[in-house]
Amino acid sequence: MEDDDIEESSWPSAATANRGGSSGGGYTDIRKEILDRLMAKGIEEVVSDPSAFSEQLHWHFERLPASYSIDLDVDKPEDVLLHCRILDECANNPDKRPIFHVRFLKRRGSEPNERMMEDLSLETRNVVDDSEDSSARRDIVIHEIIVSSIAKPKLLAELSALLSAVGLNIREAHVFSTTDGFCLGAFVVDGWGIEETDDLLQKLKETTARSHASLSNPTNSAREDW
Repeated sequence: MEDDDIEESSWPSAATANRGGSSGGGYTDIRKEILDRLMAKGIEEVVSDPSAFSEQLHWHFERLPASYSIDLDVDKPEDVLLHCRILDECANNPDKRPIFHVRFLKRRGSEPNERMMEDLSLETRNVVDDSEDSSARRDIVIHEIIVSSIAKPKLLAELSALLSAVGLNIREAHVFSTTDGFCLGAFVVDGWGIEETDDLLQKLKETTARSHASLSNPTNSAREDW
């Protein structure tokens, strides 16, 4: 995969974002940069009460591992707000778990075919099938799926199986567990041939309810290090 294939992901390669020293399980300079950028953008929930939002931001980073801070793209500070909302919705609405958010990233033409990553891990896997003729090319529509659910063993594998069942190919995967028993994941995928996201979101929910109901079942929940 070419470098610019993944530049619009919420969580780019950690190699792009090693900023400052750690403190309290996170990177305080990144927190301040996120806060400053949101203030500069005039985001209402931020500028209306900066002190309260700063506390909320601190809690958000403290509940997630340091790798979350390392991987964040500070050029997209609104992503942190989105992650907060998704985690909050998951915590406060157990009947709706897992919580999905789908967004179109970009359409890319004339690109070598790729297959779904085979080694399920937290690191980015970009697998190109060398056996295929490099001249075989297709248009690619790339989406990002952000998901929150109860943290449990083998969750990454189960989420990956869900996306595969929907017909999606995983290009990049990041999953983080929180200190209070939830998870936050982001998957950059292709395989949904149009930019529209409403039908894709509905299909994810229907497939989860039909074949992956354990994703919303708290009885098997447990913390784990992926």
